[in-house]
Amino acid sequence: MNGFNLADTALKNGIESGYHFMGVDHFVSNSHTAGHLFAGVKKIMCLGILSSTYGKSYILQSPASGVGTYGPVSGIGIEARVDYGINTPTGLVTAVFDVLVA
Repeated sequence: MNGFNLADTALKNGIESGYHFMGVDHFVSNSHTAGHLFAGVKKIMCLGILSSTYGKSYILQSPASGVGTYGPVSGIGIEARVDYGINTPTGLVTAVFDVLVA
């Protein structure tokens, strides 16, 4: 018997967004750069919708310009965006760490 293996558990039960190992919660994130990780206290970073782009629409002239199968393609496109951002309260910034793992 090889003993407990995290990969075996992940294959057997699946991992939703992370796992609990050695008393620490490990989460998957795309919000950091290569070779760096976030570390800190849970639930102090807040996710929210950015008011700068929420509800705004943009008109695109000839979004599919070019020549298609049936000749020149043109039209008007409308793009609506909802962007999100991460906010950490100022007093709690010292509880979030950038860990270099390279």
